[in-house]
Amino acid sequence: MTSILIIAAERGLGLGLAREFFQRGWSVTVTYRPGADPDNLHAVGEADPTRLAVEQVDIADPTSVDGLVTALGTRRFDVIYQNAGIWGPMHQSVLKVTPEEIAQLFLTNAVAPARIMRRLLGHLPEKGGTLVFMSSLRGSVAENVEGGIELYRASKAALNSLTRTLWTEVKDDARTMLTIHPGWVNTEMGTLGGTVAYEIELDESVKGVAAVVARHVNDREHLFLDWEDRPIAW
Repeated sequence: MTSILIIAAERGLGLGLAREFFQRGWSVTVTYRPGADPDNLHAVGEADPTRLAVEQVDIADPTSVDGLVTALGTRRFDVIYQNAGIWGPMHQSVLKVTPEEIAQLFLTNAVAPARIMRRLLGHLPEKGGTLVFMSSLRGSVAENVEGGIELYRASKAALNSLTRTLWTEVKDDARTMLTIHPGWVNTEMGTLGGTVAYEIELDESVKGVAAVVARHVNDREHLFLDWEDRPIAW
């Protein structure tokens, strides 16, 4: 049975992915942020509780990450999916951003995701295994032709750079690394609480993303792909 660990699955895309991979028959372990309601996550496994485990972590808190690593014990996963991320300040302006806002954005969207995945490498098989990062088309420097959303773009570009560095360190162990753009999805974050238009519905996105992950788990490459399996320029 294929196993997956999804970091930050209490809502939106993470919760949708938990449901989708569970419905595909995978063994699913999920995490939620302290203070969030885990009831929806527990409900994912109602049909077969033996295939679902729920843990807690704040990826921005190294002590909390230590706790997750301890809680996972000797468990290993075929796929580890890092989904945590935030939009950042609504103004999205380098002229307006405060030191506190930019620190939180880059910590949550770039540094903490790269750090927790490094901490979790021991929970992949000794050889092989797949690391997946939820990124965005807006993290592509080459594809930035319309401008705007400059802070969020920069944080995702930083994430992509950090993942590429990690790839150079793990590729000799037959690893696969996927950087995924899920589309501009109809979620609270994707629509900024309903204030911006979305591209696709949640169900379409998670089905597409899950299919992309399943298709590429043994590729032994680092790929930047969207939910329809189309490559994205870095």
